Amino acid sequence: MHQASDGGTAGTGLKILIVDDNVDAAGMFAMLCRIDGHEVRTAFNGAEGLVAAEEFAPEAVFLDISLPDMTGYRVAEEMRRLPLLDKALFVAMTGYDDEEHQGRSERAGFNHHVVKPADHAFIKQILDEAVACRR
Repeated sequence: MHQASDGGTAGTGLKILIVDDNVDAAGMFAMLCRIDGHEVRTAFNGAEGLVAAEEFAPEAVFLDISLPDMTGYRVAEEMRRLPLLDKALFVAMTGYDDEEHQGRSERAGFNHHVVKPADHAFIKQILDEAVACRR
């Protein structure tokens, strides 16, 4: 689990957890989120993601669906059982864009189903809306 974080800008950013087994993709996404003023942690499998969620209490979770140890659906379902994440934003990050996978994302508790590679402007919009709702 990568513990690096950035304090954000004037407390306006979100605490974001990125769970993706592609280390380079997770690092790039984390960097973009930090540039936008968010505090970020990364994990590279489902088990690390669950531990990070309990330690970090993220306000937004970006979960890869195809993880090496368990599906992102299962990770999301387990995270949703944690009271500290009851108001967290969950975003499925996946290569699957069919109706079946979108439905599975919804049933697992995801708020959004985003197909990789994710459009940074769209992700920024989702996060900006989450920041605005938090106020």
